[in-house]
Amino acid sequence: MTDTPAVRTPPPETEASRVGTNILWNYVSGFTSVFGLLLLYPFAIAIVGAESYGLWVIAFSAIQLLTMSDFGLGTGIVRTLTDIPDDAAHARRRQSFVAVAIGVFLVLAVVLTGLYFVFFPLYLTTVDVPERDQHAVVPLLLAAGFTLFFSVLGRACNSVLWALNRPDVERKAAVVAILGRAAGYALLIPFQGGLIALVLVECVSLLLPPAVCLWAVHRRFGLARPLPGAWREQGRPLLRMSSVLSIGSLSLLGVYQLPLFIVGPTLGLHAATAFGALIRVFQSARLVISWIAMPFAYPIKKSQGGEAAEHIRVAMTVSLLVGLMISIPLLAIPTELLSVWLGPAMAFAAPALAMVVLGVLGESLGQVPNLVMTLRGSPLVASLISLGILVVTLPAVWFAAQTGNLEVVMAASTAPLLLAVPVQLVFSERAESSRAGAADLRTWVLMLLAAAAGAVVFVLAGRVLPDVLTIGVCGAALGAVFLAAFRRIRRRDRELNSARSADAQDAVVSSS
Repeated sequence: MTDTPAVRTPPPETEASRVGTNILWNYVSGFTSVFGLLLLYPFAIAIVGAESYGLWVIAFSAIQLLTMSDFGLGTGIVRTLTDIPDDAAHARRRQSFVAVAIGVFLVLAVVLTGLYFVFFPLYLTTVDVPERDQHAVVPLLLAAGFTLFFSVLGRACNSVLWALNRPDVERKAAVVAILGRAAGYALLIPFQGGLIALVLVECVSLLLPPAVCLWAVHRRFGLARPLPGAWREQGRPLLRMSSVLSIGSLSLLGVYQLPLFIVGPTLGLHAATAFGALIRVFQSARLVISWIAMPFAYPIKKSQGGEAAEHIRVAMTVSLLVGLMISIPLLAIPTELLSVWLGPAMAFAAPALAMVVLGVLGESLGQVPNLVMTLRGSPLVASLISLGILVVTLPAVWFAAQTGNLEVVMAASTAPLLLAVPVQLVFSERAESSRAGAADLRTWVLMLLAAAAGAVVFVLAGRVLPDVLTIGVCGAALGAVFLAAFRRIRRRDRELNSARSADAQDAVVSSS
């Protein structure tokens, strides 16, 4: 009898460790988007004026608010699709679930767009819109509504891609989108484009990532069709899960987005533009942290025991590292950052920018525990904690806005996130222990001490060096630290993949 050599079937793409690759594209696209948005902010103000741009800032925030109002459906898609085996036997079931998920989001897109067209015009009646911009209100509403509809559908497809361990698809599209936005701005300046032209440039760039995600899902699943009874077996469980997750997702969304809508009517469009700039810094910092935390979602969800604990510890360490790296310049050189970014006239807001550090630390310490509770424990607990943060934040921001002090308003917007961290850590450990030991605690304490020392160094550097040089030195030093950490993550990926490959080969040999 002739032995037939066993043919080794490669594991599905979702089984490979892609943490490093996903983090890489998160940061390539993320920093392109963040720096693009932050650097384009003063150009937009120069093109149409601070008050006019403030109108779009509020409209853009409404798009973000409603696009992210997926009522936990996105996280539900990731949890459910990840649990369906990625093999030929379950391919039709996976395709059916994708069809159901996109169908649910299609209904959601119609509902949210309808709500936008009803309530946002009513909100604008509470804002003092300049006479010169009255003609742009209707085109702005229509363009933003169209963008909102397709952005919600794109969010569904992006959630599917996350469940496939391919978040880099949307990230690559985001790089092209921000470059396209910059090109559009470059055309607006010589042609003296107004507010309507600027809004069109913004909307076109916002539509590109959803379009790419839709195409990527179509290429993977084709024209997905649900199985008979799919709504009962897949749709209803998704909605039940999402009904719990929605409490947390909507609460955190309110924490990040609603303060701007409180500032608009109370302090005016000019103050909303300034506060919007600071909020954009905070949101960008939050995204930067999530770009390194979220790629750990898949391995945390799929692994067990000691392997899961290791993933959690690594995720907590790198999230804290990134949070500290962002906090150092915000705390040490806020005046220099604002002077270079928006001009010396905005340097008065430096204390408010420093208050963003409270939220950054809250995010860096709380994102991974929140992820663990959502994926491994009770999503309801995570949702209730997020609801508690919202309940504290909104009244605090409302009372702070009455002072007219941006520093107080920003502190009220960000401090509750940091105060909630101990509660998140306790319930995260109950859901899935990180098994953190003395060595881990020592590492985290040393990181905090190193960050404090770095902040002192950059405070002193800011007193003797020009602003641009100070920022450059700070960025170069922090970039070198991040690069070293990223190389360690990529090396860890290679080690995990090599070990899994060896295990698979041993299994083939044993069965032959």
